[in-house]
Amino acid sequence: MNRTIFYIALIAFGYIILTSKSCGSDMDMDEEARLQEDQNIMLREMKSDFESEYLLEDRLVAYGEKAKQKLVDFTDYLNLYSSKDLEPLFKKQVRDMIFRLFYDKNAAVNLTVVPDNRKGNKDNSLTGLLNSIDTSAYKKIEFIITDLKIIEPLRMENTDRYAGKIGCGFRISGISENDTILLYEQHNQVRIITARTSKQFGTDTALLIWQVFLNEVDGVN
Repeated sequence: MNRTIFYIALIAFGYIILTSKSCGSDMDMDEEARLQEDQNIMLREMKSDFESEYLLEDRLVAYGEKAKQKLVDFTDYLNLYSSKDLEPLFKKQVRDMIFRLFYDKNAAVNLTVVPDNRKGNKDNSLTGLLNSIDTSAYKKIEFIITDLKIIEPLRMENTDRYAGKIGCGFRISGISENDTILLYEQHNQVRIITARTSKQFGTDTALLIWQVFLNEVDGVN
């Protein structure tokens, strides 16, 4: 399920639970007021993200943390995608999920699963990386990410976009029946973007909302 839709559904469910009275007992009024205020804060934040034409510092920090989580998700999805035991239909779904993490599916991604090319290929793209995984002879390819940190906080690039950078390390190994071979190990910089994009809700409603994406993965010499 799309995370944004899941988040909205969760908020709506919480709103129903917190604002309804229990038939079996009376909720303490102070506790009810506190829970109601917490719910109102969440609803205001969600509404603010939908309608705001710019983001304040606290929201930029929050989107930076979301970008770090998307980078972890990227690694997890690559580990899934690389398994030769994965059903073709599920593999296609994972591929689509990987693409949705990125602002551009043709983004430059300086990672490699090719032996003897441990510093990657600066001309490689996200699509190229996935195609290389498809044609790899390894039974599985293991992706490990380490040392995630914001090295350039999100800052306004134009009226509809903020950009920043995350630092991390990638270690990629090819696993065969009898051996494990190191394919890539390097420090990387990942460009991240928070942009206002049109998001469809149901069949009739589209809203401009802020979303965070990965954009480029570059090696650090």
